[in-house]
Amino acid sequence: MAKRKKANRVRDPRPLWQQALDLNVMRKLPFWLLAALTMMLAYRAPYGRRPAEFDWDISWAAIEWSLYKPLHIVACALLMVLGVLAYKWKRWWLAALLTMLVGLGWEIAQTTVAGHNPRLADLAPDFLGVVLGWFIVEGIRHAMKPDDYIFG
Repeated sequence: MAKRKKANRVRDPRPLWQQALDLNVMRKLPFWLLAALTMMLAYRAPYGRRPAEFDWDISWAAIEWSLYKPLHIVACALLMVLGVLAYKWKRWWLAALLTMLVGLGWEIAQTTVAGHNPRLADLAPDFLGVVLGWFIVEGIRHAMKPDDYIFG
């Protein structure tokens, strides 16, 4: 039975390069490109490497110190907006999860970078960025007409 369904499926007549530029791929491309670029920037070590070190402190003082990182907040807000564009509004939770995983990836990438202090508490500004991105998406959704939704 499965072979019949596969045999009845019509092959896409477009060349492979046109199939690769499909709308679903184009929606996801900005999110994944920005995620990869920021991961490479986090791994960059202009002052050399050091032994792997990770700060597991999640006290209120550590979280407060981490909240003064506007680049984490802005980058995560942008990733959240691009993630909702990529995976549509019905899967906003997937965009939020992927954005937080990218933030965790930044901290893991910085474990051997001299001059950086990877901390678990640095996920707090990432979470604030996700919330800010969600508010931006909601604001845009409510400002648009239902027929013009870009978030699906």
